Amino acid sequence: MIDVNFELNGKARKESVDPVKRLSEFLRDDMGLSATKVGCNAGDCGSCTVMIDGKTACSCLVSASQIAGSKIETLENMTNDGQLSRLQRSFLHFGAAQCGIRTPGMLISAKALLEKQQEPSHQEVEDALGGVLCRCTGYKKIIEAAVHAHEFADEELLPEAGKGVGSAIRHLDGDPTAPAI
Repeated sequence: MIDVNFELNGKARKESVDPVKRLSEFLRDDMGLSATKVGCNAGDCGSCTVMIDGKTACSCLVSASQIAGSKIETLENMTNDGQLSRLQRSFLHFGAAQCGIRTPGMLISAKALLEKQQEPSHQEVEDALGGVLCRCTGYKKIIEAAVHAHEFADEELLPEAGKGVGSAIRHLDGDPTAPAI
């Protein structure tokens, strides 16, 4: 075990770490931060994506000892006093959720992009999300959520009247002339 000084989600930390333990396991098991998911443990899927010194990284490829002197940011740092960030509100609005194991990596990757480019293009979002791979669905809603996140800066996300839970929905692949069920 070695002592490591680092910053985690804005707070200075000094922790004793196993030098060969993966950062993903350290964050989940030792720090109790379960939003960092473990998928492939090979850096292929991106579900363990975190920000290290402002850049995205697969935490399964980083040993816990390598974070000495670094600033680590996980999904748990995205909310502010329990309030969803504009990116999280945009993901919610657009229904931009995958299976749940890749969504945190998508959010962190999009956040890293939005910190550099407030109103990114579709291509910039696609490039930023390129390291997070999921077979659950397409990326259309996720890309739209990241592209339009700037529109959610100061407003609360409330559904329109009649559009909340239990309301009829029209499926994207449905007949547009058919009545909503």
